[in-house]
Amino acid sequence: MAIFCLLCFGLTGLGWVFTGAAGTYREEFDSDKLDENLWEIKLEGDASYKIENGQITMTSPAVEDGILIYWKGGDITNEDFSFEISAQVGPEAQGAAVIAFVRQLLPPMLNTVINAEWKTCFFCGTNNQGWYINDDDWNRTPASGPEKEGVWKAELKGDKIYCYFNDEEVVVYDKITEERYVCFGPDVFTSHYVGEMTVDWIELSGPTVQNAAVEAAEKLSVTWGSIKIEGKTSKCAY
Repeated sequence: MAIFCLLCFGLTGLGWVFTGAAGTYREEFDSDKLDENLWEIKLEGDASYKIENGQITMTSPAVEDGILIYWKGGDITNEDFSFEISAQVGPEAQGAAVIAFVRQLLPPMLNTVINAEWKTCFFCGTNNQGWYINDDDWNRTPASGPEKEGVWKAELKGDKIYCYFNDEEVVVYDKITEERYVCFGPDVFTSHYVGEMTVDWIELSGPTVQNAAVEAAEKLSVTWGSIKIEGKTSKCAY
């Protein structure tokens, strides 16, 4: 047990769980600020975000505004990796909300520029289209019908990408090996659309997640957190 506590030094209070060489992080928005060591926020115009009651709400009030939030764990091109997110978009959403893999950490911008950077992504359609999924080559699969809220999951596994909505597999795509990062936001364009997105939680798993955990831990003071090992809960300093 003591050995495991040393391994967890600096990580467990942040929601980290390690399994073998991979790490898992679950963000439940229990602080009024995002950890800048783990998340990067790209804002344009008057877009904004707020965290309250265990949720983050991102708002893009005008066409020229936009907001994207990136996981700073690094490039996940050549590893097994997954993210799962509970999200909903507001009724005024016009078609630019994403939960996505993207090739670069870009700010919201003209659609003619940023659209070339998307890899597999969940995209919320206009009006009552709900969400659909684009593969690495931008081929589209309907996903949720008119529903605009739910739990989305994408899993990179070998040469495949598995996509889920509310725990049901929707589609399996071939993975094209290119640099990719994880992001989400209600409005990725500064050329058209407005929108609002609320996220309840996001969970990420993979080797780079563990690396990000170690780096974040080096910036923290010692305190206490709970860990779970084989169904038992223990205390560990971090």
